[in-house]
Amino acid sequence: MSKRMKCFSQKWLVFFVTLLLASLAHAKMAFESNIDTKALEAFGVNASFLSQMPGVLKKVNKEEEWKKLVKRFDVSYQFIPIIKNMLIEASVPQEFLFLAMAESKFSSRAYSRKKAVGIWQFMPSTAKELGLKVNHYIDERRDPIKSTQAAIAYLKRLYKQTGEWYLVAMAYNYGLRKVQNAIKAAGTSDIKVLLDEDKKYLPKETREYIRSILSLALKFNSLDNLKDKEYLLNRGARVSLVGVPFKRHTSLVQVAKNLNLSLETLKSYNHQFRYNILPSKDPTYTIYIPYEKLALFKQRQLKQNKNAQANPKSPFITHVVLPKETLSSIAKRYQVSISSIQLANNLKDSNIFIHQRLIIPTNKKLLATREF
Repeated sequence: MSKRMKCFSQKWLVFFVTLLLASLAHAKMAFESNIDTKALEAFGVNASFLSQMPGVLKKVNKEEEWKKLVKRFDVSYQFIPIIKNMLIEASVPQEFLFLAMAESKFSSRAYSRKKAVGIWQFMPSTAKELGLKVNHYIDERRDPIKSTQAAIAYLKRLYKQTGEWYLVAMAYNYGLRKVQNAIKAAGTSDIKVLLDEDKKYLPKETREYIRSILSLALKFNSLDNLKDKEYLLNRGARVSLVGVPFKRHTSLVQVAKNLNLSLETLKSYNHQFRYNILPSKDPTYTIYIPYEKLALFKQRQLKQNKNAQANPKSPFITHVVLPKETLSSIAKRYQVSISSIQLANNLKDSNIFIHQRLIIPTNKKLLATREF
């Protein structure tokens, strides 16, 4: 090859490489411009994190998985505006909605092998420390409002101790002391260093956890990915559920009937109650009902108060199942129907187990009308 041809080839190669690099840079800028990085900034993560760790969006790239996540977000719409406002009012980034999604997919019935329960997946000890009731009759970890109040207190406590919201998310999953030890080992709190795949300052579960939260926040802030689901992001802050006080021993079956709701629908808002009758310990308990039913509730409540008669006797008793007892033998003992016990205790069949606590409805009037 002649020197002239060789020189021409080298110049062409330099030109081609320069053009290729420029194209890649343009593609990278176009990619990042389609992503709202405010979600990253809310966690205290620099937008450059995207280019340095491109795998951050890998978690929900599969179309089917994405559809499932959008569906879960859609199904949980009753609670999302409320929880979002609670976070904002408490000066906690609203993007922590996606921590709840990563934890439980917004299911108040979520339950882990480690006995973490509810939207925010609290362990029993943590829940009680934060003031939530967890007993045989009620589990406030499943109460979307009270559990969110507890979560906010916990998140703010972690922020006070870490100073960065992404560290708060890590500590929520891995534990504060362990995250502090990881920072000490890494010599920095920089997220890119802490998530180093080779150094492994944090376990794989926590590394994937924080990426999942950031990925969800980015995805749900990208209208390109939501397409016809924009209303999920733009939904107004109107409260769709309202909490109203009900006296102890109140029947959820009767409440549902008075509000023209199915029992299943009412309970979908109130998974905190283990039985279909409110406990006897506290004078009142909060039941969440659709906002549009509030006027009907007040109307029915006024009518009931006018017709109310003093009845200090509890409409139910608690029975602990003994060895060899069956649902049939228990029903005969208390002279009630098997179906009444099943309904009061959410039993789908006649299977019971030793030491199980059962609510036995004893109010004859309610038993006669199956309204307990």
